[in-house]
Amino acid sequence: MAAFLVGFPAFAQPAGESVQLEELVVTSNKREQRLDKVDGAVSIVTSARLADRDVRDVSDLQKVLPNTVIANRANRAYANFTIRGISSPDFYNPAVQVYVDGVPQASANLAQDLFDGSRVELLRGPQGTLYGMNAFAGVLNISTEKPRFNRVDVFATAADRLFEIGTATTSVLVPETLFLDLGFKERYFAGQIRDIDRNRDDIDWSNGLSGRAALRYAPAGGDFDANLFASHDSLRSREETYILDSDVKARVFRSSVIPFPYSFLGREATTAGLTMNYRLNDVTFSSVTSFQGVDLNRRIFGRSFPENYQTLYQEFRAAYDAGGPFKGVAGVVFFDNQFTRRASGTRNAVEASSVAVFGEGSYALTDRLDLTVGARLAYDWSSIRFNGGGFGFNFNNDADFTNFQPKISLGYQVDPTTRIYALVSEGYKPGGFNRTVASPLDAVAYKPERAWNYEVGARTDMLDGMATVSGAFYRIESTNQQIFAGPVGFQVLRNAAEGTSTGVEVELTLRPTDRLTLNAQGALGRSEFSGYTDPVTGQRVAGGRTPYAPDLITNVGFRYRIDQTWLPAEMALTGGARTVSRTYFDPDNRFSQGSFTTFDAGLDVAFGAS
Repeated sequence: MAAFLVGFPAFAQPAGESVQLEELVVTSNKREQRLDKVDGAVSIVTSARLADRDVRDVSDLQKVLPNTVIANRANRAYANFTIRGISSPDFYNPAVQVYVDGVPQASANLAQDLFDGSRVELLRGPQGTLYGMNAFAGVLNISTEKPRFNRVDVFATAADRLFEIGTATTSVLVPETLFLDLGFKERYFAGQIRDIDRNRDDIDWSNGLSGRAALRYAPAGGDFDANLFASHDSLRSREETYILDSDVKARVFRSSVIPFPYSFLGREATTAGLTMNYRLNDVTFSSVTSFQGVDLNRRIFGRSFPENYQTLYQEFRAAYDAGGPFKGVAGVVFFDNQFTRRASGTRNAVEASSVAVFGEGSYALTDRLDLTVGARLAYDWSSIRFNGGGFGFNFNNDADFTNFQPKISLGYQVDPTTRIYALVSEGYKPGGFNRTVASPLDAVAYKPERAWNYEVGARTDMLDGMATVSGAFYRIESTNQQIFAGPVGFQVLRNAAEGTSTGVEVELTLRPTDRLTLNAQGALGRSEFSGYTDPVTGQRVAGGRTPYAPDLITNVGFRYRIDQTWLPAEMALTGGARTVSRTYFDPDNRFSQGSFTTFDAGLDVAFGAS
């Protein structure tokens, strides 16, 4: 059980009366749309709900997002996303792209702390038309708070082995025009594993520091706005600690059996960006410019593996909406990532770049029926420069790929509160070169992996606006799956298997009174890959269940506001439960984790609430 200090507005509705749910606007489709008019599976999580479910970092978002699994792979650097049963065995080339304030995040920075978040939007299913590479299973958009008033928010948490403190402020430099946002957060996890040979407690600790600053020019009613921002995240962690199977329950480490120094992970991530919007009559021109640098130093079993990422991103787009039957968006994008990794005297340098043009438009065929068509044409290229040092081999190579991702959907407004839709879309994971070179075979590039998504869904309001229900049936077919081939320790990335993922997902939000809010999400499906012949060893690999893709995922949660006058604060009881069915971890389906359920409970205290 955790206690929080957070800031959120009090509700003005009379106690006990039923209330309507907030009308939400989606921005992840690169133009503003009402959620109940979007012809696709979209989930929105507000800052209040993030606080209710104790969401502190990206991996915690699985507690509030449907059909989503986010698992850290032994350390806090990389996150393995599985959405709708679609995952990626290569964490350098994830199946989901994460954006923070419009900036794409490096794969080594996906598992980051959330800081002063205002909302999270998740587009489920392949999103290649608007987002291109790595929008293979979905896209996660995270937005930070951008208030237009002076504020000083202070928050703190004390829980079992976890301590957190931070602040977020906004200063109005010029009324209704210029704003300065500043923030700081520190989180410390004390750990839970004890070295019984050295009599040292909690050797798997972690400590994270985050800071950000933003200068916003946003005149009320103006035609132009701009946001110049920078952030830095620092992480120190010993969580990647390997122990014997027999010691898992006891949570103990034996230095006499594992005679290596304690593991360590250090990560420094710096992000800077500038976003601008200019409104000219019915067209809004937007620009996103960003740079992100990540230095990662991982030490495990006495060996060090330093990595460096430098990413440039530039997007120009124009969105059109004249209030008529046609609305649309079009743009051009440039992306460049330079990666280096050193290990055992070797140096691997991989560059991956992409330039793309995209467009999507919706046309009202009738007053109830809308047609949406979109497409993206991308040219990707990659290079590898490997110096093998003592390995005895060096190589250089280049590769390029052309990718085209179409999309088409139909949406029908059954009545003012109910909409149904059908959607076909495509996404892809880019081709390229293995970041962790193990043999001369890594000189060969792997091809892009592609996925087609077929989906029908519906969204409706019920009980005079007190409840919202949405659901979708989907089938995703992937080809040229990127798999690790060859013997363990010398594996290379190749294209081999095909896969399918079929399922149904449902979301429900109910607010019977102004004090009580209920949320429920459920997804049931099956994700499989076909049998294939290992391209390196020639051995036959039987088809099976997709790793990291459980059949059943459910989330339920509640928030109950306590009516009290003895404290100058707003108080609320919160809670939730998450159930995940059996999950396999390898293509042979030999290693798995049984089904489990986790529970959250908390008491929120917000001083200074209005």
